[in-house]
Amino acid sequence: MNLYEAIFVRKTVRKFKMEPLDQTLLNGIKSFAESIPMLFEGIAVEYRWMENSDIKKYFNGSLTHKAPYYLALYSENIQGFQMNAGYLMQQVSLYLTAKGLGSCYLGMLKPKKGKTEVKPDGAKVEYVIALAFGKAENEVYRTSEKAKRLPLNDIAIFKSEVNKNIKTIIQAARLAPSSMNSQPWRLVVYDSRIHIFCKKNIFLSGVLNEAKLVDIGICLAHILVTAEELWVDVKTVHVDNISSIAFKKNDYVISVKVF
Repeated sequence: MNLYEAIFVRKTVRKFKMEPLDQTLLNGIKSFAESIPMLFEGIAVEYRWMENSDIKKYFNGSLTHKAPYYLALYSENIQGFQMNAGYLMQQVSLYLTAKGLGSCYLGMLKPKKGKTEVKPDGAKVEYVIALAFGKAENEVYRTSEKAKRLPLNDIAIFKSEVNKNIKTIIQAARLAPSSMNSQPWRLVVYDSRIHIFCKKNIFLSGVLNEAKLVDIGICLAHILVTAEELWVDVKTVHVDNISSIAFKKNDYVISVKVF
């Protein structure tokens, strides 16, 4: 199973067997994570790998899911870093699924040292997101039909006739997980481009919630992994004439250009 195939069978696993993984498998997971290219160039990130006994050394807050292993991602706080974090971590999650392991995002952790840390080289990074993982206590897969997701028509508007590959890319985007299963992405789809919007936060008018930007990055992971699998040449771009428009219900985030 590859990352693309994992998109359509991945599920959130909340109960884990508290047993160690083979060291070769762990090394493979770490090597894969370190090899993923950034969504946006120039963002420095740091992965922190922890066993269950380690996580309380670094984090406060509610540990909602007990697992044998945890992965936390820290990043420079520069433009696009939340999307980049979601993009990276979702590919790790898909890799775990492909290896028959379960994973679950953790939303309630708070770093004990404060959100920002200074690395030995002087670079400042801050905690963004964490993933629990290990062998699942129950079934690790589910069919895409059983995924609790909004209907396609609720998240995507097709502005032109699109080919089979674009339809598959949008189906993959629909299956992306999100914080509280909020599914904040809204897609405007053409045959040569996909514009990605985010539902506005009614409590923070005009401000994109940090978690939602991570979610958009997770969705982008599904889009770009699927495009690569289908040999569709794509590139993320920011369209200025769209970002300058004030939309009532959604905020423009980014576009995917299809060549």
